Amino acid sequence: MIRIGERVNFDIVIVGAGTAGCAVAAQLARCTDHSIGIVEAGTRYPAWALHAPLAGLRLRPFWSWRHESVAIPGLAARRVVFPMGRVVGGSSSINAMIAAAGHPDAFDFLADARPSPTPGVDPLRALDDELETLGVPMAPPRHASAFTRAFLSACVERGLSEVARLDGSAAETCGRFRLFQRGGRRWSAAHLLRDGRRAGRIRVMPRTSARAVVFRGRRAVGIETGGSTATGSITARVGVVLAAGALQTPCILQRSGIGPKGLLEASGIGVLEDLPGVGGNLQDHVGVPWVVPSLVPAPGRPARWVPAALRYALCRDGVIASNCCEAGCFLDARLGRPTIEVFTHFQTVRRPGAVEFSTVLLHPASRGEVGVDPANPWGAPRIDPAYFSAADDLPRLMDGLERTIGIANSEALIRFGLAPSRRAVEPEWIRANASTYYHPGGSCRAGDDALAVVDRSLRVRGMEGLWVADNSVLPELPGGHTALSALVIGARAGRLIAAAPRVGTGASQPA
Repeated sequence: MIRIGERVNFDIVIVGAGTAGCAVAAQLARCTDHSIGIVEAGTRYPAWALHAPLAGLRLRPFWSWRHESVAIPGLAARRVVFPMGRVVGGSSSINAMIAAAGHPDAFDFLADARPSPTPGVDPLRALDDELETLGVPMAPPRHASAFTRAFLSACVERGLSEVARLDGSAAETCGRFRLFQRGGRRWSAAHLLRDGRRAGRIRVMPRTSARAVVFRGRRAVGIETGGSTATGSITARVGVVLAAGALQTPCILQRSGIGPKGLLEASGIGVLEDLPGVGGNLQDHVGVPWVVPSLVPAPGRPARWVPAALRYALCRDGVIASNCCEAGCFLDARLGRPTIEVFTHFQTVRRPGAVEFSTVLLHPASRGEVGVDPANPWGAPRIDPAYFSAADDLPRLMDGLERTIGIANSEALIRFGLAPSRRAVEPEWIRANASTYYHPGGSCRAGDDALAVVDRSLRVRGMEGLWVADNSVLPELPGGHTALSALVIGARAGRLIAAAPRVGTGASQPA
């Protein structure tokens, strides 16, 4: 936290100590001798509450943003809450810890996005190697519930191939997810900052909100902190990296005068750069949580808490080490890659005696927008994910739900007494129950055309010393879970920024 009126100086200032921002900082600390400051609106990472995976999932609402969308026509005018991480480590501190990248072509947009290809080397494994070099663990789960094992048998019964490494790269596959865990404990991107902080290279400033970027001419030279009024400033000698996520980064750009001219003028913000793509191209994985009563008691039910806690304390395994959604499958290769993901929960917070099938559309054609609200430009973002606005999205999700019902009706799951209903494939039921699966992206798209916000080196078009490094730069959502894409973008951004020319900054050179 910085004090009112305090001026702080760094070489690089990163806005957002989330999944991507922590990766940027760690990579810069490895590749340069820059001083690095990170501002984070949330708190420090509370290991005491979030380290134990299953228990941490119950507590995550205390460290979440609760941004609400506009009324969405495609969801029967319902509003959706986006509970993104408001804590150092971002959503990696509160999510289900699933490490699944999706198809590797999701990362082709980024200049030098993947390590140099080596004949015979799987590109996803090459990405893993790079993240492991940074210190990111991706471990097999330490617990498998009876429902998880039966679900995988049901998938095989329906013709899917069970794989040891389920990452979303191939359709018609099923398996157990790898998790961001180490020794049975949650791994948060906050852990990437430890070495840099101990060496005095990285300073984290929690409970500090970035108001806007400060410019000298067209060069970013720092940020203002605070809310509707400035309370402090932080100077950046080399530049500023926005890593506040797909919902916040576009708003910070717009409040800084970078965005669609009409929106900025309507909001009373002076126009520095008319970039109409800022806040557009918003995408999200939309899906349906289908909760079904089960005859088999959940392993994490309250009656088991004491023995489960003792086992976890002694062995760091058992149900407390679980992320609750231990297994899944990727379906439908009509686009040459998976288009539907189904993953399961062996119990739900709402109904501990139930199981849950989540059927998710991985490559929606719908595009929404996010940005400042002209009525209150310094308040919460205005979010319109525009679910099902593209005609093909709802039918494709319905096809996925048909496949899900087929799996639930398999012989392998009979003893759970699930009694699945076909009501789940009715359009009205889907519109009444579909929601976000917490993977917004694309709102500051990278590319070369007029609507691109950043170039392929993640520099904001028309600006100097200003980069965006989070899932907002994705041209299209990956067919996996976006914690991994945020880490990849952050790690690569650190390398790109370290290699960028330093014109007129007087900053220290890379080590």
